Amino acid sequence: MTSTYVFVVLIVSVGALVFMVSKLKFHAVLALYLASLMLALLVGTPIEKIPKMINTGFGNTCKSVALVIFLGSLLGIILNKTGAIVKLTDSLVKFFGKKKVLWAIGTSCCILGIPVFPDTVSLLVIPLCTNLAKKTGISMMAFASVIQISITTSSLVPPTPGPVAAAAALGLPLGVAIPWGILVAIPGLLATVLYANTLKDKQVPLNEAFLEDTANSATADLSMGFVRAITPVLLPVVLIILQTVSSVMMPKSSFAKVMTFIGDPLSALFIGCFSAVFLQARNWVHNLDIRDKWINSAVLDCAGPVFITALGGSLAAFIKSAGAAKILAESIVAAHIPGIFVPMLIGFMIRTATGSNTLGVATAAALCEPMLDILGISKLAAFLAMCSGAVAFSHANSSGFWLTCSLSKLNFNQGFRAIGGSTALSGLATSIFTLILYFAGII
Repeated sequence: MTSTYVFVVLIVSVGALVFMVSKLKFHAVLALYLASLMLALLVGTPIEKIPKMINTGFGNTCKSVALVIFLGSLLGIILNKTGAIVKLTDSLVKFFGKKKVLWAIGTSCCILGIPVFPDTVSLLVIPLCTNLAKKTGISMMAFASVIQISITTSSLVPPTPGPVAAAAALGLPLGVAIPWGILVAIPGLLATVLYANTLKDKQVPLNEAFLEDTANSATADLSMGFVRAITPVLLPVVLIILQTVSSVMMPKSSFAKVMTFIGDPLSALFIGCFSAVFLQARNWVHNLDIRDKWINSAVLDCAGPVFITALGGSLAAFIKSAGAAKILAESIVAAHIPGIFVPMLIGFMIRTATGSNTLGVATAAALCEPMLDILGISKLAAFLAMCSGAVAFSHANSSGFWLTCSLSKLNFNQGFRAIGGSTALSGLATSIFTLILYFAGII
């Protein structure tokens, strides 16, 4: 195969994936399966080997990410059902004060975006923001804008599906991915809040339903303290980071051996889930909803992301077997294009075209993992590049865009300015910071 043919085949396959998701409205699972079949045939994979390779690629990826994504989803549900998310947000608003309420909401959504899906963050925070908009006089456009920071952390910081998939595909330990993802998300937070401040005087009608409902909301009589609310979010992160640090600094110590177990992402997230139930849920031992229904909800919520991530592994299997990635990577190197731009641009293009940051990150990981040696970039650099690229940007083809617009009573133009503008600037800020870290030789 020539480099031109390989390039055309990859463009056609990815283009078909984007077309099926964005225009034909296929579910991403079906679109990825069909794109994998198309790529397999176009690169000359013997037809009798295709089913086995799909299963192998799917299974190898699934075993790395399925339980992590499930536990992350379960943690988010527990935080939601117990009212911890509302308490966390309310506490930060009180801490920052009404004059800096956008910083409070931004910080809260930045934290919540780590274990909770962005759409869920919007559903939970917008009613509170609607009442804050009435009390402070700040436009709902500004609140809708600042809430989008949850997309930044969900794109960069495990255990949300996109970064989990990328870290697994690249072979990057989550103990490395999490702190670096948090660091790179900080410029995104700054850019988002600063941009939201430019919209605070652009008044729009408020959603009256939320103004009526929240008078008797869980926030009014929630007795949970801030520490109880945030502990289950921070505990898994701390354990995973400690596991990585101890394995490097004291690899043969008893502490390192213990941390290898409790600091493993599965153990750490399970501990986080248990601590959330223990600290936040009342009468959890005898509550059937907690022991059964919440887990059922987590299984249903994580099924789609798990299948999308695993089918990304199937797509990658055909790229590797045909040597397509090597041919394409050599062409990129010959053109003197810095390798760091490749995962960043792929993440951006898939995210922008499909509206899914998870699909953008997972596809970029599948395409780029076989290229890393030739591109001359580290696993960490590739991870941060593709995750940063997939932050930008939300527009009309994103379900989250319409969810936020409808709940915030924004028309399309207002939503595009508030939501599209903030995600574009956040993606730009995180991408620039990633490039600075790369060209400075830090990653």
